[in-house]
Amino acid sequence: MKKLTYSLLTLVILGLTACNDDDNDVHNEPTVTVPTLVSFARLDVETYASGPNSGSFVKGANGIFPPFKGQPVQGFSGALKNGDGTYMVMADNGFGTQDNSSDFLLRIYQIKPDFRTQTTGSAKVQVMSFIQLRDPNKLIPFDIINQNTTDRLLTGADFDPESIQRTEDGSYWIGDEFGPYLLHFDKDGVLIDAPISLPNPLKKGTELRSPQNQLNKANINYVEPLTQQSGGFEGMALSKDGQYLYSLLEKPLIGETNKQLLISQFDIKKKAYTGKYYYFTLNDQATNIGDFQLFDDKSGIIIERDPSQNKLDAYKKLIKIELGESGQAVKRSDLVDLMNIANPHHLYGTIRDGDIGTEKNFAFPFETIEDVIIENSTTLTVLNDNNFPGSSGRNGKRADDNEIIQIKLPQALY
Repeated sequence: MKKLTYSLLTLVILGLTACNDDDNDVHNEPTVTVPTLVSFARLDVETYASGPNSGSFVKGANGIFPPFKGQPVQGFSGALKNGDGTYMVMADNGFGTQDNSSDFLLRIYQIKPDFRTQTTGSAKVQVMSFIQLRDPNKLIPFDIINQNTTDRLLTGADFDPESIQRTEDGSYWIGDEFGPYLLHFDKDGVLIDAPISLPNPLKKGTELRSPQNQLNKANINYVEPLTQQSGGFEGMALSKDGQYLYSLLEKPLIGETNKQLLISQFDIKKKAYTGKYYYFTLNDQATNIGDFQLFDDKSGIIIERDPSQNKLDAYKKLIKIELGESGQAVKRSDLVDLMNIANPHHLYGTIRDGDIGTEKNFAFPFETIEDVIIENSTTLTVLNDNNFPGSSGRNGKRADDNEIIQIKLPQALY
C-alpha cells in the first residue's frame, strides 16, 4: 500500500486544451496499419494522497476495505494534457453515489506517467500534486457538506465531476452529473461562478434537472427531473478556437426512445448557453458515453460503451463525430475498437493470473472508460475510471488500477 502526501498545486499552465497542435508522433512510432498500442502506464489502485481518512460510508470490495488512510487517488473521470509530459486528472465523485461520498474531497491531480514503450519506460505513474476544489466565496446556492467552514472544501456528496476543460486564462470548466451543472473554477480550484444549470432547449424557460438535483431536494423552484440519475454531464468538449463548450449527457433523457444523447453549446465568454443543440445517437449495443473531445471546431471523438466489465466481447469504442445543424444528430463513424488493439510489443508487462486482454490483441475491458486525450493527429491517450475499489475489469479477482494507454492510428485525424 502506498501513502503519498502533497501540497496544494500551483501550476504554470503549459497546455490549454486536451488537443495538442504538435503533429509529431509521441514516441516517433512507425506507420501502423491498425490501431496499435504504443505506450502503457498504470497507477496502483492503492495510491493515497494527504487528507482526512475516507470511506466511512462504503463497505469496500476486492480485498480493499475502509477506513482508507487519506484520500484515494482514483476514479479519473476527466483528463487534460500539460505541455511538460504531465497530465491533469480529475477524480470522480468518490465512492459511486451522492450518499456515500461525503468524506471524499474533490480534486484535480497532476500526474506524470513514465510510459512503457517498445524501447523504454517503467510504466509507473508519479502523483505530483493536486488542486483542491472549494467554494470559499459561498457561490453555491444550496447547502454543501462543509457548509459552515471557511474553505468550504467540496466533496463527492456535493457534486459529481465527470468532464473537464481548461481555457486560455488557466481556469477550469467542469461538467457535473448531479445537477447537471457547469462549474467554473480558477487555476487554484476556487469556484468563481455560481453553478450554471442546463436549460431545456425544447422548452424555453425551463431547466433539465436530474433526480439528484440539489435545488429540487431543497424545493427551490422545483422542476420535474428529465435527466436520468447518473445521466447528467459525462463528456464536455472545447472547440479548437476556445469559444464554446459542448456538454454531452451520459444517457438519454427520461422518456427518450431513440437512444439519443443531448449535446448543448455553451458560450464561454458570455457564460451562457447559446440555444444550439445536437444529438449523439447511441449504437444498439451501447448504453452510455464516457468522454467527448474536439480536434477542430466541428469534429471530435466520443467514447461509447456498454456497462459490462471483465468480458472480451464487450462493446467499448472510440467514435469519430462531426457536428452538423442545430437540432440534428451528429455524423458518426467507428474509429477504434478498444477491445481489439494491436499490441505487438507486449507493453502490458507481467501478466497476473486472471488478467485478460493483455497479449497480442490488447483490450480495455473496463465498465467505465471516461477519458480520451487527442495528443496529435495520429495518437490518442485513453484512461479508465477504476471506481475504487469496486471495479474488476482487467482481472475478476482484483480491484482495477488506473491504466493509461496510448494508441497510434493508421490514418491521421486531421
